[in-house]
Amino acid sequence: MNESRRLIESASPWTLRNAPVRPRDWRALVETPGAFYAQDDGGEMLLIPDQGQLRLHWAYANIEEMRALFPKHFAQLRKEITADRADYVVMDLINVVNRDWFDPLLRDADFALFAEWMDMANPALEAVTVPEFPEGVSMRRAGDDDIDRLREIWLEAYGEKADGERTFDALVESAAWAGVLEANGEIAGFALNSEVERAEGRVLTAAVAPEHWGNGYGKLVLAAALYQLASKEATSAVLRVRPDITHALRVASSLGFRHLRSGIEFRRSVDETAIAAARETRRVGGVKARFGDWR
Repeated sequence: MNESRRLIESASPWTLRNAPVRPRDWRALVETPGAFYAQDDGGEMLLIPDQGQLRLHWAYANIEEMRALFPKHFAQLRKEITADRADYVVMDLINVVNRDWFDPLLRDADFALFAEWMDMANPALEAVTVPEFPEGVSMRRAGDDDIDRLREIWLEAYGEKADGERTFDALVESAAWAGVLEANGEIAGFALNSEVERAEGRVLTAAVAPEHWGNGYGKLVLAAALYQLASKEATSAVLRVRPDITHALRVASSLGFRHLRSGIEFRRSVDETAIAAARETRRVGGVKARFGDWR
């Protein structure tokens, strides 16, 4: 690690990045326990544990250097991608002008487009008031006995957009507050909040059980989460949503959240057998596309 640290401490000329990262923050990422790092004169790649999964970062001098070095760097780090470490590898593209440059490299590394995401900010928690709960509905702190049910709700609510059970467990572990919404004695939804730092908090996640959708519980859960952050002297809050989950976007907007930044998320399975099967499907599909019709 001493040699890696020496290289990182030197001025980094890389301008082509999957996500904006300041040099100081990059150094902190490299020093993350369990991180793996590859570097050459034209760029670098980093694989780190993050919220129960593995996250890939890269930075290159230009697209030519990336085309030359990305396969080499990924091959060096690929041996660290195992099922005992994560459900998948995640990689974001943020502020990328032309994604077409990167798609072939990502496809060859078996990354597939997963979904868009949007970070939203609420800068006015001073105005947040105690939410009013209808009769039979209440909010309480979650206990250890609730976790299994909260995990079920989270997986059901997000469906194919869920981030994996390891991610849920990591969010619970890092949460400073977990609130449960009960309707007639039954858990209907929940929210997890971070610690408040420098007057800002984060709603780590929030979900409502599908059988309770349509009752306005999503807005109640999020409003309660904001009030909890405000009670800890937060003046602003951040929340990540999936734009294609339109009801979540509407609820956040109705409570004062506005667009902060957005990105595109790619994922790679840790199941090499599944990856090989997907590659074969693409290969056969390509053959059929060229030779599958007599005309």
